[in-house]
Amino acid sequence: MLRLSFFAAGLVISTGAQAQDLATGQGRLEIAGQAPAACVLNAPIVSSAQNAAFASTGAASGEIRIVQLGDPQTAQPRAAAIDLALPVICNAPHRLTITSTNGGLLRDGGNARNRQSPTGFGELLGFQINASWAGQTSSVLTTTSSTLVINSAGGGAGDMDLNIVVPPGGGPLVAGRYADTVTVQFQAAI
Repeated sequence: MLRLSFFAAGLVISTGAQAQDLATGQGRLEIAGQAPAACVLNAPIVSSAQNAAFASTGAASGEIRIVQLGDPQTAQPRAAAIDLALPVICNAPHRLTITSTNGGLLRDGGNARNRQSPTGFGELLGFQINASWAGQTSSVLTTTSSTLVINSAGGGAGDMDLNIVVPPGGGPLVAGRYADTVTVQFQAAI
């Protein structure tokens, strides 16, 4: 009899547990993040060059060296050109700006107003900047405008093609070292 009562009690307990509704908990977890607008420019790769060479001087800088700027017989500039492919990723609308600091190759210690001309020796030699990016192409002659701009309404990834062309002739140059700084800037829209 004792055995039967334990069995009955056990049966009552197990039956009671099945009849109760178990309370369930539910929660909600949201995961959110934000990718900031950014443009990343990597080291350029030389596609082609004529009378010019490129050397990297850091992660975000380099130097284009014109092998022979002036003809030793005529003092006229020699043609030079270089094509660079710059790997870029921009994840938002953005603006590409390429700027020539001097408005051309300026002789060290020279006067930018003393431009190259057929009638006299010059100290400023203009060059052409061509850029292709995100399906757009733009060009500028540095002595006319020192800034090239390409606006992009969306993000973009791939190579920005940069072409620098120094034309031959146009008038003799004063002897010396000629230089300019060309700045390539990608700025994500805010």
